[in-house]
Amino acid sequence: MVIRPLTIAGLLLSLLFAPCAATTVEAPDVDSLLRQSDYVVRAVVKSATPEWREHGGRRYISTRVELEIKEVIKGSPPSPLVINLVGGRIGADELIVEGMPVFHPGDDNVLFVHGEQRRMLPLVALMHGVYPIFRDARSGQDYVMRSNGRPLYRAEDVSLPMDRPSQARNLSPTARPLTAAAFIGQLRSRTVLAPLPKREK
Repeated sequence: MVIRPLTIAGLLLSLLFAPCAATTVEAPDVDSLLRQSDYVVRAVVKSATPEWREHGGRRYISTRVELEIKEVIKGSPPSPLVINLVGGRIGADELIVEGMPVFHPGDDNVLFVHGEQRRMLPLVALMHGVYPIFRDARSGQDYVMRSNGRPLYRAEDVSLPMDRPSQARNLSPTARPLTAAAFIGQLRSRTVLAPLPKREK
């Protein structure tokens, strides 16, 4: 088995032959996430298919993720929405990219997505642009998580580093995670004030 873990910087260096200033992704605030996104959607993963690709004469593994859109929060995304994420496993070969989310069929998420101009890294701020939705079996309520598996209690807490829980901000003992409806409602209200993302030339 060949396992090749890479940081984002290492990935860009190896595939794009370009310098990169940092190896980690800084957590953006919620308004920055919205500004940088061409599309914000709630979507369910229909399929996640690893495949070989080539860039600059170098082969690498990419995973083609097809998404069924359940709700559009911002933008006019194509349906189905397809994103290609660097990394995945084919046979004995596996490419692991630090910070790159992994999707499985049936996963339900709120996603912040770049448009066509960012095909190599389609998710805004990588793991910070993915918010899994968990259904509580007892209440039937849909709750929002961060990609580190911790509950999200406030939209503002998306700016917390992934190694810090939302509880760090003096939450009440009776506090409950955001429901999917509440999180999406907060995002919709903020998109009214968020300017459109600048297109790369």
